[in-house]
Amino acid sequence: MALWEATSGTWINLLAVALGTAVGAALGSRISLDLAQQWRRWLGVVTLLLAVQMVQPLWQLRLGAFPAVLPALLALVLGVSAGEALALERRLGAWLRAGGSAVAGSGPGILAGTFVLFCVGPMTLVGCLRNGALGDADLLLVKAALDGVSSALLAAGVGLTLAWVLLPMAVFQFALSAAGALMAAGLSDPMASPVLVFSAALGGLLVLSLALELLELPHPSSVNALPALLLAPLLGWGIQP
Repeated sequence: MALWEATSGTWINLLAVALGTAVGAALGSRISLDLAQQWRRWLGVVTLLLAVQMVQPLWQLRLGAFPAVLPALLALVLGVSAGEALALERRLGAWLRAGGSAVAGSGPGILAGTFVLFCVGPMTLVGCLRNGALGDADLLLVKAALDGVSSALLAAGVGLTLAWVLLPMAVFQFALSAAGALMAAGLSDPMASPVLVFSAALGGLLVLSLALELLELPHPSSVNALPALLLAPLLGWGIQP
């Protein structure tokens, strides 16, 4: 797979943050929170549409006589159980609160804070792995839009200092995309691999939860379900097209 095909989403994501930072620094407080909330909800609608498309293979893949929805549910149940035991959502919430405090302040903490806000979460993990393994940047394009809005709002308060987050963000997301590419290495057609297709479709269920969160609707924890992505390749070996 070509370098651009495996990393295109991250390049666009970085560009969106750079543009958002420039716009936010230029406009300052003239960006209203009400407008930003409307942007967020419409991005939730687009994310929901994308998630529905991502999970379609779960009805086409089979585990014996059953659709792959059943092993996907098993992976989620086991994954959420592990996530609850590890308190992943609570810990991520603490990191995000610390990140928000850092952004609100000044100095070196702003870099760590914005990195947490932009890079710690299911959309980064699923999006980068999907981009690297399958060449699909669609999820990272939605993330780029979200990050562009967020960076504009943050830069309205802290200015161009926010641009320093681009370097660690690039290193982290390119590394995840490289991991996805390694997963697909040796496969002539990754899109024909039931294991990768099943894993990507399972990730789509996490994206569906994120879409509901953006729309401010009741939703299961996508963060606590992250361990399910580790189980997906194991369960995927018994699945056939």
